[in-house]
Amino acid sequence: MMSDVLNACVRHGQLPRATALFHALVALGSPPHASSGGALVDSLCARGYATDAQSVLTEMHEANQTLSPKLCTQVTVALTRSGLPLRAFGVFETFLEGAGGPEAALPSLSTVEWNVEHGLALLTKALSRAVKGRQAHRVYSCARSAGLCTNYASFGLPALTLACVEGGMLSQAIGVCEDARQALLPLGVVTASALLTAVAKAQSAHAQLVAMLAEVAARRLTCDAPSLHAAFTSLMGQTPPDLDEATRALSLAAAASRVAQQHSNQQQFGEDGKVGGGRGGGRGG
Repeated sequence: MMSDVLNACVRHGQLPRATALFHALVALGSPPHASSGGALVDSLCARGYATDAQSVLTEMHEANQTLSPKLCTQVTVALTRSGLPLRAFGVFETFLEGAGGPEAALPSLSTVEWNVEHGLALLTKALSRAVKGRQAHRVYSCARSAGLCTNYASFGLPALTLACVEGGMLSQAIGVCEDARQALLPLGVVTASALLTAVAKAQSAHAQLVAMLAEVAARRLTCDAPSLHAAFTSLMGQTPPDLDEATRALSLAAAASRVAQQHSNQQQFGEDGKVGGGRGGGRGG
C-alpha cells in the first residue's frame, strides 16, 4: 500500500515527499520494495537531488536490498556533477570498488543498463582536478582491472598523472604516464615537467629518468628547462656520474631554454605591436 503511494509520488515528481516517505517506512522497519527505491533513486539523480539519492541508496543497502551497478553509478555521477567528488568517492568505495568480492554489495560492474565506464571516468577526472591523486588512482585502477577502460582519453590521464605526482605517488604516476603513452595521449608540458622533476629527485628511478630523457630527445615528450636541469643534477650526483645521460639532459635543458626565450620574445613583440598600433590609431583619429 505505502509502496504504491511512494511510486505515485515519484511518478508525479513529488520527490521531497517521496524521499520523506521512504525514510519513514525504513524507520518503521518496513522498507519499500527495491524497485520502488530504485525508481526513487533514478528520479532523484535525474533531478539533481544527489545527496538525497545517496541517502536512499545507503538505506536500501542497510535493508539488505539488492543493488545494481546502474543505481550505484547513477548516484556516483550525480554527486560528481553536483561538485561533491569526495562524497561520490565514498559511494564508489562502498559499493563499486570491491564488486565481485566475497562480501561485496555488487557481484560485478558489468551491466547493459548503464555506462559504468563513463561514471568512473567522470569521477577520476573530478578527483584529479581536486588534486586527490590517491582516490583518483583507486577509481582508475578499479576501472582498468574491470576492463572498463576502452576509452583512456575519457579518464583524463594527464591530470591523473599530475595528481599522482603531487600526491607523492611516483610509481603510480609513472604507470599512468605509460598508459597515456600507449594510448597516444600527450601529457602536456606542465605534467611532463612535474613528473620528470619527481623522477629526478627519486634515488631509485634511474631507469625511468633515462627513459624519459630519451622520450624528450625523440620529441615524444616536452619538458621545461628547470625539470631537465633537475635531471642533469640528479645524473651528476650519482656515483659514478652518468656523464652521457647528464650531457644529454644539459643539452635538452639548453634547447628548452632557447625555445622558452623565443616564445617570451614573440609574446613581448606582440604586446608591443598592439600598443604601437593603438597609439597610431589614436593619432590618426
